[in-house]
Amino acid sequence: MPPVPNWIFTIKSASLLSLILASNINAKSLSTISSYEDTYVLGSYTSSLNKDDYIAGGFEGAEDLQNLEAKFKFSFSFPLLQFGPSSSLVAAYSQTSLWQVANNKISSPFRETNYKPQLFLMFRPDLFVINNIEIGYKHESNGQTASLSRSWDRTYIALELLDGPFEYGVHAWSIFGKTGENPDIGEFYAPWNAWMKFHTGMGVFDFRGFYNFDTDRSGLEAGYTFFMNDFVGLYTQVFHGYGETLIEYDHSHSRIGIGLKLVNWQ
Repeated sequence: MPPVPNWIFTIKSASLLSLILASNINAKSLSTISSYEDTYVLGSYTSSLNKDDYIAGGFEGAEDLQNLEAKFKFSFSFPLLQFGPSSSLVAAYSQTSLWQVANNKISSPFRETNYKPQLFLMFRPDLFVINNIEIGYKHESNGQTASLSRSWDRTYIALELLDGPFEYGVHAWSIFGKTGENPDIGEFYAPWNAWMKFHTGMGVFDFRGFYNFDTDRSGLEAGYTFFMNDFVGLYTQVFHGYGETLIEYDHSHSRIGIGLKLVNWQ
């Protein structure tokens, strides 16, 4: 089967992003289409590329991959069945892409795209330290074949505090099924991650990361959003460690990026 042209992925991604922007977005809603994880677009620089993996996988132009690239992500959720005022069956979809947008020498390919659909039960308990609980399933893969293929399936539970000046969450999961070309993925990712957000009058600081106590491997992402208006913010992000995307689950590197981020609003 011939590879799918990059412009098709661009059109599909733009269409889904337009759907999100056209909606009255709220953060993790039980009853309406809402934002789920972050949605942003960045120009970025990475300290190193795992070119050997691309060369071994037959990626055309692997030697000419550039450290400068675009990183973008969009994410949304929608309720399938609401059981009452405080619980729903919810589906979510998140997509993260690394795009060699300025690399005309090899026709500006998407070098990595991660697709993550989820299905979960969401509960909204009225507790002081936790007001959102998710229990569900998530699949994540990069749509590649042969040695460039990466995928895993997880059941998970998330405990979060949302909708305040200080937000946080802890997600814990268990890997099940076949992990294909990445059987050691659990040695690089931890079986959990955590995130925090600090809201100020002008913006939001956010942190997300994991640490594998068994193998001493970690990944940390930090960012700051400066509000430009009620809908969009100027966003700066840094990352260091393993697992920024699936193709890099076993490759440690650093990245810095700046761009625009969709701001949640009520």
